[in-house]
Amino acid sequence: MMNHPYEQKSNRLYMGIFFIIGGLLLLANKMGYPIPDWIFSWPMLLIAIGILSGIKHRFQNFSWIIIVGIGSFFLIDQQLANATFHQYLWPAFLIGLGIIFIVKPKKINHGCGRRFRYEQNYKSTIADTPTPITSEEDFLNINSIFSGVQRSVISKKFSGGKINCVFGGVEIDCTQADMQEPACLQIESVFGGVKLIVPKSWTVKNEMDGVFHGVDDKRNQNTIISDTPNKVLILKGSAVFAGIEIRSY
Repeated sequence: MMNHPYEQKSNRLYMGIFFIIGGLLLLANKMGYPIPDWIFSWPMLLIAIGILSGIKHRFQNFSWIIIVGIGSFFLIDQQLANATFHQYLWPAFLIGLGIIFIVKPKKINHGCGRRFRYEQNYKSTIADTPTPITSEEDFLNINSIFSGVQRSVISKKFSGGKINCVFGGVEIDCTQADMQEPACLQIESVFGGVKLIVPKSWTVKNEMDGVFHGVDDKRNQNTIISDTPNKVLILKGSAVFAGIEIRSY
């Protein structure tokens, strides 16, 4: 269920190359070589982080496109004196987001080396209200767009799932759920929030990345039962201007 050693090595290699190139460019700039100042700007950093995120996830998620797009908009706006691209950022973002959800294939992957499978797709629209729904599914597939979604999971063979949260909120209550082996939960959140309520016997491992995001484990560490090695929930995916909250009751 964990990352393959080769994949971990590749990720470290890309990160190392990124820092080496950045260091060489900065050194050349300090030595007087004509290195453009925009290379060291925050929009360029955002673009670099987006590309690294895409490489890490083999460009299978859409968050890297959003990160690179936001960085590119602000970079162009900064470099062109009369440019006013920033006023078109949100319309372009919403249009691009709509295109991504239209062309995105319905077939999904567990994200932890398991086979592709189809599951019931719980979609929410702008008109939806966050009405709690009890789910017996072993694998969750949730889309929350400009809305709130609540799920109470009661599966005793919970195997993870996939959550897409864009300008919305998702709450997953796994208090009554159980798992027989480590599970993976793939989270792609953009300007949204995800709250996970898990049993005290579950171990949560954070392997997410992103920009201006936070994964806040608010559980009382003294009450967590750590002698259940098979009950491990692995969080993967990306978050952009988003927050992930973990609780136990």
